[in-house]
Amino acid sequence: MSLDEEIETELKHLKKHKELPVSAQSAFTCIPSRRAKSKEYKAGGHDSVFDSIYKRPTGYDQKIHRDDREHAKHQGLDIHGQEIARPVAVLSSSIYGRYLERRVDPINRNFVRMGIIALDFYRKNGISKSLEDGYGAVVPS
Repeated sequence: MSLDEEIETELKHLKKHKELPVSAQSAFTCIPSRRAKSKEYKAGGHDSVFDSIYKRPTGYDQKIHRDDREHAKHQGLDIHGQEIARPVAVLSSSIYGRYLERRVDPINRNFVRMGIIALDFYRKNGISKSLEDGYGAVVPS
């Protein structure tokens, strides 16, 4: 093999594997090797449409009126649990009530005894506080 033939074969191999610049490529040529977003950020629970159609669990559920409707009447569907488990909410309405466990004023029982004493003091137990009848007059209830 001569030097010219070797150079030609090298050039053919280089031209064959050389990619076009990004500006010259079509939008449909770039296929990612892996998914960029994790499962928490996806809206659907399934990986693909193919899996949701053809990889269905076998069996019969008598409470579902059609076999192709997986979550009819919300059976086996826990939207709130899924939304709370995600670091970022998919549904925009999930922000309401998301931070209920973080209270500004935490619930404590520091003043329970004072509340019970006040409740006992103002209890309607038949003893009136009217001054006409005298102090501590008992009025039948």
